[in-house]
Amino acid sequence: MRFVSLVHVEVNCSVPDDADFAAVTRGWLESGVAFFPALFDKVLSGAASAGFVDQPRGARMSHRKFSKRGWEQRLAGLETRPLGLTLSMWDDSEEDLGSAEITAIDEHFDQPGQVRLTLNAWAPELSAAGAGERWMSFLAECVGSRSVYYGQVVLDGNINHTTSLDMALKRNPIDSIGESAKFLRGYGWITLCPAVLADRLGGVAGLEASGAFAAVRSLTSGDVLLLATATPQEFDQAALRRVWSAVAPVLPPGQPKLTTGSEHNEVILDDAADAS
Repeated sequence: MRFVSLVHVEVNCSVPDDADFAAVTRGWLESGVAFFPALFDKVLSGAASAGFVDQPRGARMSHRKFSKRGWEQRLAGLETRPLGLTLSMWDDSEEDLGSAEITAIDEHFDQPGQVRLTLNAWAPELSAAGAGERWMSFLAECVGSRSVYYGQVVLDGNINHTTSLDMALKRNPIDSIGESAKFLRGYGWITLCPAVLADRLGGVAGLEASGAFAAVRSLTSGDVLLLATATPQEFDQAALRRVWSAVAPVLPPGQPKLTTGSEHNEVILDDAADAS
């Protein structure tokens, strides 16, 4: 069983409409907070710390101490499409309920309408029984009927704007997003696979038949959530290879290589084009 020190959750999608952006961003931030009820309760009581970084469009970035009223006011004004908004919560007490950082970025890579939603967390409940299903439900609720370019829950510590697979292939992330209907951008403990790629893998039935996943869930959009193992501790190298084998037909070709600084990224170092 592995020790899980960090969970990184990410969704990439296009949200050109301002009102839609406000709804998607608010849903992500509020659902992220709700995922850690004990930690947020301590924040509200003053027993844990929190703050948020706000990058309004056309204005200077600000760092603000958390208050419930201030946070709710900021969420109510999301139709102005901030370029970035991050809420951080952390517990420095002996109880140590962990930490969470929840972020929404607009114009990702300076591309209009491109949105990157992330959540980085360490908390005891992330390793509890049923953690996989909780994250699956979190993503399903946040994404709703929206088609995405890609989504993931990974455990390798890579919180960069480039997926571990793209880093290993030296693939430009803008090109990667642009080709997301042709190639899957990565894979991990949980993978959110676009519908067009899932269809090429045989749909839900084909993915279930692969035996690589503990759970396969189709969303309203047709996109498919893939859970490799029930808990993150069970996600070992063998599980990673099973996932890779199942999705290899839709992975970009090329020989992955881990470079300095990315040695812990979880990538199978085989060319997907050679997979049988």
